[in-house]
Amino acid sequence: IKSSKLKVQTAIQGDQLRVTGKKRDDLQAAIAFLKEEDVDLPLQFTNFRD
Repeated sequence: IKSSKLKVQTAIQGDQLRVTGKKRDDLQAAIAFLKEEDVDLPLQFTNFRD
């Protein structure tokens, strides 16, 4: 995520990766970026900003 130059912050919390950002569009861009990557881990997206 850091190499994508998105304006979001990431934090590792146990077995979860927390992504925070000021704008909903930034978070949606981060989700789209992760879906495009070839990750061998199951991904789940929860608790969106309204």
